[in-house]
Amino acid sequence: MKIGNIFAGAALATALLATSAGAAGIVNGGFETGDFTGWTPNAVSFPIYVVTAPVQSGTYAAQIAGYASGPNTLSQTVATTASQVYKLSFWYWQDGGTPNGFDVSWNGNSIYSQTDTNTAVTFQQVVANVTGTGSDLLVFTAYNDPAYTYLDNVAIAGIPEPASWALMLLGFGGLGVAIRARRAHAVTA
Repeated sequence: MKIGNIFAGAALATALLATSAGAAGIVNGGFETGDFTGWTPNAVSFPIYVVTAPVQSGTYAAQIAGYASGPNTLSQTVATTASQVYKLSFWYWQDGGTPNGFDVSWNGNSIYSQTDTNTAVTFQQVVANVTGTGSDLLVFTAYNDPAYTYLDNVAIAGIPEPASWALMLLGFGGLGVAIRARRAHAVTA
């Protein structure tokens, strides 16, 4: 095996490793199993359902209701890498009936909250940065008297740290050098 091939393989592996920083994942974030696989529904005052309409995309979404006196929760424990920063995103639709409220927490800390709003007839996306601890609790809490809150496409992705970006650039740079050296060698041969 030639040194250039070894160098190119190592550079590619370094680049790929750097881009996979902090792998984590939400189980069944689009509710496409047709049920709450991966989630813990807690229907305090009204049933929680997986519904076929309205949905942001795909076939299913979660319908969370609950009364102001007893909001419902939908939660999931997420495996993360300690100290890694992640981008959490989700889509929700809050019917206009009031009173209503929607809160999203990460390990007990509220990262998004609203009261008595109407997202009209369309889903809206929320994106927030969260920090992993190794095992993190994501909780959606909702109430809506007399309507519903819908949730769809919950996702999380690692945000590479500056050192990871530098490692990735070094890997891609090394890959470029290896390709250039290979081409130069091919021309002289």
